[in-house]
Amino acid sequence: MPSTNLSEGHEKTSSGTYQNDGLRDTDVLTSPSLTNWVERGNANGVVPITLNRYDEADRNNPVSGNCCVRPNGTIGSTKELYVDAGVVQLDGMFYNVGSAATLDITATTNYHNPYHATAIPNGTNAGDEAILLVYVDPRLPNNIGFVFGSYVDTATGLYPQSPSNHLVLQNTVLAAVRVGKGASNPVILAIEDKRSFIRPGPVALSAIEHSDGTEENLRNDFVAGFNAADLPITDLGVLYARNPSGFTQFPQGVGQTHLFFQSDQGLGLTTGGGGTYQITPIHRTAKTPMIPYVGPTVLNFGTAAPAGLLYKPLQSEEDGATHLIRVDVFDAANIFLGTLVEAIHYTVAALNLTLNDPATFGVAYATAAFASITYTHAQHA
Repeated sequence: MPSTNLSEGHEKTSSGTYQNDGLRDTDVLTSPSLTNWVERGNANGVVPITLNRYDEADRNNPVSGNCCVRPNGTIGSTKELYVDAGVVQLDGMFYNVGSAATLDITATTNYHNPYHATAIPNGTNAGDEAILLVYVDPRLPNNIGFVFGSYVDTATGLYPQSPSNHLVLQNTVLAAVRVGKGASNPVILAIEDKRSFIRPGPVALSAIEHSDGTEENLRNDFVAGFNAADLPITDLGVLYARNPSGFTQFPQGVGQTHLFFQSDQGLGLTTGGGGTYQITPIHRTAKTPMIPYVGPTVLNFGTAAPAGLLYKPLQSEEDGATHLIRVDVFDAANIFLGTLVEAIHYTVAALNLTLNDPATFGVAYATAAFASITYTHAQHA
């Protein structure tokens, strides 16, 4: 196995003198590796926040980075380790784990009582070894827990087995520690990296489809003969992508793929709440400074005021013709004269907004000098 990868459930061992387990042609997969792969399928694992750049020097370093477990002291004599700071996702929640503080494998406070009422004891024979797992446990200090298996005498040809009682809950294992008999307390003989990284993003969503070719409903009726899903379901919200076509009569972003959220409360206003929500385009409000306005004025989109508007105003979903925009007119003394009306005083085209000549608006606008424009856009330059 010449190199490592963030997708692996364990890492190579050549970078750390305290690692010798690894996965080579003659090695056997240990349970933390297998269970971490299953957990990663449930989106449980280490989030590579500081190792997600392709050219990051430590991207695949098994002895550095997010939540890496390392010894504190000399292998063969120390009973302490520490976990590098990092973030773990567990059951949809995020936990900060690790710190600069050392963790003692002989301290009972680092063990959850239902698994072990006391810390790992010292071995009896010189060749005694046990496997201790360092796993994520939000019930313990630094969100880190220890769990250990039984000692075996390796001089008899046995190999210690990994514990399994921590598997009663979903979790992720950060490292497997091989523990041996010490002079007065158990000592750390090796620390094997077992981190399983989950993808940091982005997440791609394809638009949903239906048997009739529309994208108007969140149903699983694409395959003939299947029963349609009973959505929405109580206490269930669904995030998905679709073309807004059919969502309203004049949807924003029609013909494109946008992000939606389906709540569990039915049809929204007709049931008093909930419904389907279009999340993108993201609505933002912009307001220009005073734009000189004494005659016909063309403001191109993509150009900063006063020469134009940086963004294009969104269209109203109510009528599909007017836009989410307000144009206020002032005289040279900054006295408010009135608010212009679209299609009468100004027009919005594909590439620009045109303010008609205020001289044609009547006496109320005869002293027009400036226009202030407030509009809603979706950050489209």
